[in-house]
Amino acid sequence: MTTPNAPIRRGLLALGLIAAAGAAEAQGTRVDCVVEPAQKLKIGSATVGILKSVPVNRGDTVKAGDVIARLDASVEEANVALARAQAESSAGIEAQRTRVELYKRRQDRQSQLAKGIVTQEKLDQVEADYEIGKRDLQTEILKHGLAGIELQRAQAQLELRLIRSPITGLVTERLMSAGEFARQDSAIYTLVQLDPLYVEAYLPVPRWGEIKLGQAATVDLDEPIGGSYQAKVTVVDHVFDAASGTFGVRLELPNPDHKLPGGQRCKVAFPLAPGGPVATALPPGER
Repeated sequence: MTTPNAPIRRGLLALGLIAAAGAAEAQGTRVDCVVEPAQKLKIGSATVGILKSVPVNRGDTVKAGDVIARLDASVEEANVALARAQAESSAGIEAQRTRVELYKRRQDRQSQLAKGIVTQEKLDQVEADYEIGKRDLQTEILKHGLAGIELQRAQAQLELRLIRSPITGLVTERLMSAGEFARQDSAIYTLVQLDPLYVEAYLPVPRWGEIKLGQAATVDLDEPIGGSYQAKVTVVDHVFDAASGTFGVRLELPNPDHKLPGGQRCKVAFPLAPGGPVATALPPGER
């Protein structure tokens, strides 16, 4: 038997069921996650030496290529100055070129004289001097080129005394100070890259086919940071964790101004997979 209020009750119940189903599905799409820096690096020296200066400190922002530490480089700087002086000098080439021109003029004069006046031995000697002079000129040119290479080698050795930041990021630790001896296995700084941030999440294996590379998702950060942000899927693991029945997903979260810190918990919501309409059921007496 249908009461007068039955249509209203059926409508309200249907809306309630749809809302409950939608909430359950929305809850199923949100998973716990962690926001981490894209990179965390221990920065050391490529060579041994005494630290001359360590200009940046914990909390400082650095750009890729910035000099963040210097080793004592007095010997290397002297080597660069010596190599530059040798590489920039062309005196040897010019002197030998002048000799070649002299030998050439002497050969031309001897050739113009009558054969009865100049002996064949003299002509041979002049020609030999000219050929030897040309080879000596090539040797001087080669030496000049080698001096340029030696300058590059000296500059490379000097560059090893400068420790540069490989990334644009933030200094989280300064582990050594000026005056300390740095070895090749010594860490001087710890740097982190905060743009982009990586969002790491683990989903149940049955959802593996739903998550695609480049897919957008919403990341909700826990308090006190809070807020919702858009991120894109960049990694979907192809090896499952059999013990937990999950697989890993990584998303990239842009953070150009470094406003968001790393190392915080979050929840990530992925779009629902395409499906049919939500089915609802009403009690028999309300149909």
